[in-house]
Amino acid sequence: MKTGTIKLLGGLAIAYILFSSFKKKSLTGNVKAYLHQSNVPTGTTEVFSKDGTQVYDNNFNVIYTYDTAGIGMTMTGVKGTEMLSVVIGQSFMNGIPGFVFKNDIQYL
Repeated sequence: MKTGTIKLLGGLAIAYILFSSFKKKSLTGNVKAYLHQSNVPTGTTEVFSKDGTQVYDNNFNVIYTYDTAGIGMTMTGVKGTEMLSVVIGQSFMNGIPGFVFKNDIQYL
């Protein structure tokens, strides 16, 4: 074999190894991933969305619907017997206040 062919085959083998390591890995079993909100104040409780969790404003208008379970929200209080006051968003400091039903969230 020529050295050019050997180098080409070696390069292809390395490329195959690199790209095959980036394949999407599937999770098996009962694995749950939770995405925590950043800048959460000490002593507060973080709750997590379920698939389809809706967040409401003061006038009971839907302001956001989660399409993914396990997204963090910071609980800031209780509203009545059925709802919690929360802050949604990636960061507590820049988050949006809202309300969720207690049975639409999950606790860790």
